[in-house]
Amino acid sequence: MQKPLSQPGDKDDKASAGGGDDGRRQLMRYMGLSTEVAASVGVSLWLGVKADKWLKVSFPIFSWALPLLVIVFLLVQLIKASSGGKNEK
Repeated sequence: MQKPLSQPGDKDDKASAGGGDDGRRQLMRYMGLSTEVAASVGVSLWLGVKADKWLKVSFPIFSWALPLLVIVFLLVQLIKASSGGKNEK
């Protein structure tokens, strides 16, 4: 006997796709991270441009340095968070 066709909202469909609440939680987590990165880089770039104009610097050093520092800081925080705080020796 054949198995009936599943509908898009069936429980088997979610389990086979790896979705469900855990999938949504992961999606929301990464959406939040990407939003945080985009906002942080955008704000630091804006502050860098303002600082370059205020200090009348010929080379846009702050426009380059501030976003770079923010990206490095966020990468370090991401690595610390993903390691789970366990020191493996």
